Amino acid sequence: MGGLGEIFGFDGRINRLGYLGRSSIAGAGLAALTGLGAFALATFRPGGVGDFEVWTHRLTLAVILLGLWAGFALTTRRLRDMGMEPAHVVPAYAALWVVNTELLQPMVRLQPQAYGQIEAGWMVLQVLAGILLAFWPSRAPSQAAPHAVYASTQPAAYVDWRASS
Repeated sequence: MGGLGEIFGFDGRINRLGYLGRSSIAGAGLAALTGLGAFALATFRPGGVGDFEVWTHRLTLAVILLGLWAGFALTTRRLRDMGMEPAHVVPAYAALWVVNTELLQPMVRLQPQAYGQIEAGWMVLQVLAGILLAFWPSRAPSQAAPHAVYASTQPAAYVDWRASS
């Protein structure tokens, strides 16, 4: 796995220290990308105020999407290391994030007194999830490979792609 695959790849497992290190590198890389993009927008000034706003929104969207991808990839690999199935946890967390972004945040802007505590509680849950991922102990990998159950004892007439990977 290459350098970008270590941050954006979903395959494999990473331990606590690897999770913290790769998350820090991803955050620093996204901050550098944001700074470089903002500097380029301020320097080259694309076609007036309207185009500047359009390119600012595009830069923001690109950084958010890259951050989500890296976060989900690292979380998936860390959950696998903790012995959990990421296919059950990550979509639920993503759904809760979408509900927060699309439903709760606009409601907080309309009535901050009524919905501000719910927003604060959600932020606390996000911080707790990150702390759990960073400090939960790793589980020892199983001795048998996950595909060993499906491996045939008979020689195959086709290319065994499991053994060649």
